Amino acid sequence: MTASGTATTEFADAASPPSGNVWIIGAAALMTMLPVTLLVPVLREILADRFAASTFWTHSFMSINMIGAIAALPLIARFSDRAGSRRMVIATALLLDAVLFLGMSRAASLPVVLALRALEGAAHMLAISSLMAMAADGSAPNRRGRMMGLIGSCMMFGTAAGTRLGGVVWRTWPGWTFEAAAMIAMFTAVFVAVVLPSTSNRATPRKRPNVVALLRNHRELFVPYAYTFIDRLCVGFVISTFVLFLAECHGLDPDGRSRLLALFLVPFALLVYPAGRLTDRIGGLVPLAFGSIAFGLLFACYGIIPARWLPVAMVASGVLSALMFAPTLALTAELAPPGRRGAAFAGFNAAGSLGFICGPILGGAVCQLLSGSLGTVGAFRTAFVVAGATEVACAVLTLRLLLKLQRGGSLWSTRRIVVEARSAPRARTPSGAAPEGIGHAPPISLTIPNPRNGDSR
Repeated sequence: MTASGTATTEFADAASPPSGNVWIIGAAALMTMLPVTLLVPVLREILADRFAASTFWTHSFMSINMIGAIAALPLIARFSDRAGSRRMVIATALLLDAVLFLGMSRAASLPVVLALRALEGAAHMLAISSLMAMAADGSAPNRRGRMMGLIGSCMMFGTAAGTRLGGVVWRTWPGWTFEAAAMIAMFTAVFVAVVLPSTSNRATPRKRPNVVALLRNHRELFVPYAYTFIDRLCVGFVISTFVLFLAECHGLDPDGRSRLLALFLVPFALLVYPAGRLTDRIGGLVPLAFGSIAFGLLFACYGIIPARWLPVAMVASGVLSALMFAPTLALTAELAPPGRRGAAFAGFNAAGSLGFICGPILGGAVCQLLSGSLGTVGAFRTAFVVAGATEVACAVLTLRLLLKLQRGGSLWSTRRIVVEARSAPRARTPSGAAPEGIGHAPPISLTIPNPRNGDSR
């Protein structure tokens, strides 16, 4: 940032398609999600049956990795932004992931498995945060929405594919789920090391990319962090409270439940990238605020929607989730300083992980406290209203900040600035010819007000 408080921003051609490197990063993000979601459909077999674990500890297996990731957040942020090549950071994290999965397959007791799972969560967080930072570093501001939308879409496809693949692996090779996860993580590490473009982070060596310090200097990052916390809290409700609601109140078998979840995940995965392009075109304010309010209202109605209309509700939920997810990714990339994006996305993922942990706890607490007075169905309905209300409240409480960002000329008004720049008349020499370089210059460079203090571009 200059002394006058302005920042120089370069705009690439918004109409050009994503480069080959973008798709390579997206493929790496998809493969990175496979081994961790491989475990979801066989949770009972790999933990409860193997170690005679209680219901509480079986559920804890799906949360303790996120607790490990949050605990290791300062180290993750520092390593991601200061270790040199992001490619080698990602490959190293994935190799560590593979080793930890193998360790879980050989563990002799439940405490050892849970300890290894916590470490695995930290390794996975490092890999996925560094991938997201690499994508953000390689995108021009006016293309950042679609770039992050593509990465988010690939992550969701990885989640959907991994969940389905876990059932196939168990049916084909029962008892070998951890080994399969390790093999996928190892293959992805090799893919990253060989195919992924080599890029270095741009952190200033004298600065420590501490997430707390980053938030202190860039408090506007609390906005996307708040959204990802609430969004993942609702996801935690879906994989716990909603699934139990389908079984206990609608009598759906596991196949019926999985079909409904697929109707949620597939539209989500398909539409994150188009939602990112929409963010680049019209800004993120409308998709984020409207999507959050609409999703919150729909979520609050889960308990009263007739069973025959639940498939429609799931598809609509997936569409609205994509509409919310892409702008939060793009806003995080936009608000973070270029050399601190690894720390910014580590904080983003940690906020989401914390929400994912809180969702099942909140849902279970509401159902447990109210089931005696309202009955099972009434308790579930109240839980959905509580979760939906948090989503609506987040949109309402942050609307003023989103409007401020839009007026400040950040990501939310990027498209307008590019269009205005292109519509400006070209300068001409007295002979009528364009000056040297006009029409052949690299992307336009404009000086615009920068709403962020201390950021330099």
